[in-house]
This record gives sequence, C-alpha cells and structure tokens, in this order.
Amino acid sequence: MAQQNIKIIKSSDKVKESFISHFKKAFSSIGLINKNFELDNLHNLLIDEKNLLQKGTDQSTLFHKAIYSTFDKPSFFLSDFWQNYRVLSLEIVDKLKNETCYFGEWAIQRYPTIRFHFPNNVSVFEFHRDSNYLHPIGETNCFYALNECINSSALHIEKNLGFEDYQPLNLQSGEYAILNTSIYKHGDFVNKTRKTRVSMDFRFIPSKFLSNDVSSLTKKIKFTSDSYFVNEIEIKKLGH
Repeated sequence: MAQQNIKIIKSSDKVKESFISHFKKAFSSIGLINKNFELDNLHNLLIDEKNLLQKGTDQSTLFHKAIYSTFDKPSFFLSDFWQNYRVLSLEIVDKLKNETCYFGEWAIQRYPTIRFHFPNNVSVFEFHRDSNYLHPIGETNCFYALNECINSSALHIEKNLGFEDYQPLNLQSGEYAILNTSIYKHGDFVNKTRKTRVSMDFRFIPSKFLSNDVSSLTKKIKFTSDSYFVNEIEIKKLGH
C-alpha cells in the first residue's frame, strides 16, 4: 500500500504575521472588519452562511474577492505578503530538492489559493484528487494554516492511497504541511467548531513536467510557468 507521508513545519513568526496582516488589511480596506477583528470570527459577518460554498462558489465569497483583488494591484510584488510568500516558497523548494534529489529547476504556484472554512459549512465542495481537475501528477502541495485547523475545521486527507481513510490535518497558526493532494483524495467535513478556519494552499512541481497543452478543469488556467506557476528563477526577481 502507498501511505501518505506528511511533513508539518512551523514557519517564522515574521512570515505568519505578514500573511495575517495582509488578510486583515484587505478586509479592512473594503469596510468588512476593524483592525482588532480576529480571523476566527469572520463568519459573524455573513448574512447567509447556507448558500456560500457550493460547486462554483467555494472561491467567490466576499472574503475571497477581497484577498484575490490585492494580487492584481501593481504594488502587490512589493508587499510584505509577497516578499514572505516568496521566501517561504523558495525554502520549500530547497526542502523538496533535498527530499526528491531532483536539483533542476522547480516551478511554484504564482498566487496561493485561499480557503475559508466557516462553521456549519465546508471550504471545498467535494472530496477529490487534484489530478481529477487535470493538475499534474508530480505536484506537491503546501497547506498553510493562518489560524488553528482542528478536527472538523481541518482539511481531511486519506492516509492510504485509495482507502478513503480520511484523517484531519490538525495545524496551529503558522504551521504548514507538505503533502500530496494530486493523487491522495482530500476535502472537508462540515465545520462543527465555532471558529472560521483560514488557510492557503500552493503547489510545487519540477518545471520539466509542465505542459502548454493542459489547463485547469474549472478556470481553464494553463499549468505553465507564465500562468498558474512561476519558475523559481523568476520568483527570485519579482519584487526586487
């Protein structure tokens, strides 16, 4: 049997605080929260929780839009968020090179995917493998916890390939997990805690495995180094 090997690592406080600060500033800039608001309580701002995260809407809440809109700003690559995202991503690339013994060029997801797991809801609409959506088989995923991910508010991933024996990926704020979501099935159960889980995930792959012929199934974004991914050489330049 093929068993998932998950590595959990704690990021620096500087990285964690830059991510959390960016989220709070994005929400504050459109009047959603004040500066003292905690991410755990985002669900208290929702008018109707029941109709949020269905197929086609699990990436389009007002909170998603607030964060993703910052990625489009000309100044984004000068932001603390980007600088720390770049540093963390390159650190992970070094870890992956040593682990896989592949020392060629790697590609990194250009912008992280944002997840909000509200109480009595889910953050993704179904259990799946990323390869079901045409992601390359060779991808490695980083799941980063901005706040606590615990039990029903955590991502659940199968331990043994094909067994669907899901286990929670329990993480504290600032911890991240390096794991395989390309072929291991994963998803959410309904969040029975009283807190919103906020997380990001972003992917890595040797650049040689990228193809101009494959696009994501949902948004039709090409899995290339000038679209969904960016080569590690290029990411070092962005923001300098």
